[in-house]
Amino acid sequence: MRLRELLETQQCVRCASVFDPLSSRMADDIGFSVGILGGSVTSLMALGVPDIYLLTLSELAEQARRVCQASDLPVIVDGDNGYGNSLNVMRTVSELEHAGASVITLEDTIIPRPYKQPELNLSSIEEGCSKLNAALRARRDPSLAIIARTHAQQPLESILERIGAYSHTGVDGICIFGKTSKALLEQLRSATDLPLMLIDYNPPEMSLEEMTQLGVRIHFNGHKAYEDAVKAAYTSLLELHTGAESGSDIGSEQNAKQLISRFAGQKEFKALSEDYLGPV
Repeated sequence: MRLRELLETQQCVRCASVFDPLSSRMADDIGFSVGILGGSVTSLMALGVPDIYLLTLSELAEQARRVCQASDLPVIVDGDNGYGNSLNVMRTVSELEHAGASVITLEDTIIPRPYKQPELNLSSIEEGCSKLNAALRARRDPSLAIIARTHAQQPLESILERIGAYSHTGVDGICIFGKTSKALLEQLRSATDLPLMLIDYNPPEMSLEEMTQLGVRIHFNGHKAYEDAVKAAYTSLLELHTGAESGSDIGSEQNAKQLISRFAGQKEFKALSEDYLGPV
C-alpha cells in the first residue's frame, strides 16, 4: 500500500523510526502503518557522524533501498532540501523513488550551512516552490507522495505564507518540524486543506484524536527505537568486556543521546564548524 491512501483517510497514525532492514520488518510486523527513514539516523548509520549534512544523496538512496525493500511497510524518506537546487531535487526524487520510497519530504532550509550563517536558514518562498514543482515533475509513479516541509521555528505570518504557497504547487501534504501547539494547527487549517505531518521530538501535547480533527494524518515523535538500539549495543559490549552479568546497571550513567553525541563526535564537529564556518 502506498502512503497516499493513508493521507486520504480521516485518521492520524504514529510513525515508526526505521533505519535498517530488520527495524523495517519489525515495525511492519508490529502493525505500524508507516515508517520514516530520517536523514540524521542515516548519517549515523552510514558515516557515524551527527546530522551536519555530510551525508550524500547516493548514501541516503542506498540505505533507503535496503529499508524500503525489506518489508511491505510504506516508508517516508527524508530528502532534506533535495541536495542542492531544483535540478538536484529532480535527481533526488528519481533516486528515492527507485529505492522504493512511498513518500519523500523536501524542506526549505539552506543546507549545508553557508559560511557565517545561522544553522537554521530558510530559502526564499519562490525557491521553495520551484523545488517542489521540480520534484513533482520528476515523479514517475503517481502514487508516490511529495510532502513539503518547513519549520515551526519562524514567525506565524511566515509559516502561513509558506504553507499557502507550497500547497498551491500541487504537493500531497505539508510537514511541520518542531514544537507545534493546538493553536498553531488551528491557524494552519486556514492556510491549507492538505493533510499534515508533524515531526516533534517533545512529548505530545495533543491526543491522536485531537490531531486528527486538525488535519494531522502522520505524527512522528522521534528516533527512540534507534536510540534504544544504540544504548543496548553499548551496554552489551560493556558487559562482554567487563564480564558483568546481563541486566546489571553497568553503563547506566550515560543515556542514549549522550552516547550518540560522544561516539558521533558531536563536540569535535561543533568545534570544526566554528573554526571554518564561524560561530553560530
